[in-house]
Amino acid sequence: DGARVTLQAMHERHPRSAQTLRQLQRLHQQRGEWPAVIRLLPELRKHRVLPPARLSELELLAWTATLEQVGLTQATTGEDAQQALNQRWQTVPGGLRNEPLLVRAYADGLSRLGAEDKAEEVLYAALKRHFDDRLVERYGRVRGREPSRQLMHAEAWLKDHSENAELLLALGRLCLLNALWGKARDYLEASLRVEHRAETCAELARLLAQLGDNERSNRLFQEGLGLLGQSSNSRLQVISGS
Repeated sequence: DGARVTLQAMHERHPRSAQTLRQLQRLHQQRGEWPAVIRLLPELRKHRVLPPARLSELELLAWTATLEQVGLTQATTGEDAQQALNQRWQTVPGGLRNEPLLVRAYADGLSRLGAEDKAEEVLYAALKRHFDDRLVERYGRVRGREPSRQLMHAEAWLKDHSENAELLLALGRLCLLNALWGKARDYLEASLRVEHRAETCAELARLLAQLGDNERSNRLFQEGLGLLGQSSNSRLQVISGS
């Protein structure tokens, strides 16, 4: 279109113009053209168009978004989409492949495309290198090839993270996956004791309903809804600046 053609022509005439590079980057970003943003990164860095911290932030955002886009727009079948996703992952710079946001985006893509066993392997490998709540949360949601082994892996992390609400919630979910209802209840109760969260209330409420404790289940559902309301109000206050 016109704006892009004009900016690209200006960039060709003035390749070192920081203003033109910045405008190109903004245009691509606004349109969700993340591969194009990635292609601009070396020039943005070379000509110091952005402060180093902002550039690193943009690089992480661009790679995360481009991973999320693969499979949604580029392929027609699950197999083709998975191949496209794996190929895109191979193009991610080595220094970024341990970033939790990128690992999570890759694992989410694999799960969405029906490769949950591969997603579990990716998450476990990343968590072995570095424990991260965001990856633990996903690990509790994927179904690996051997759910019992997956639970065993997660329980090993308790040694160093026994009071981590995210890990305890993930363990509760993995126990549900393994049909260990009593153990699931214990982990979910422990997670709630560490941190009262809406999703933990909902998970435990569903389990209690299944176990016949409808009174407590209903109380937890109401409690979870209240926590969700508080969270929404807090976000609105931040947005409005009040």
